[in-house]
Amino acid sequence: MRKKIIINCDEATEICDKSQYCEASTFDKFRLSIHNFLCKKCHLYSEQNALMTKLFKTHVHPEKEHLKQEEKEELKKKLEENLYP
Repeated sequence: MRKKIIINCDEATEICDKSQYCEASTFDKFRLSIHNFLCKKCHLYSEQNALMTKLFKTHVHPEKEHLKQEEKEELKKKLEENLYP
């Protein structure tokens, strides 16, 4: 089966989510980069998704079940600073 290079926004978000968890193939990442170059909304989604993943990796630890209130406030503040500059 031949895969197409140009993808729609639904496929782009699916590949973006997979790539955050290292489940996307190299070809899928290539297709996503082409789509993100052409579609600014999906490009923004990819940036925000990467930011969310980075913040959660630094603030959520596997041994903890929940964030403390001050951790939630700090995370919210960082998100607002980065999403709405």
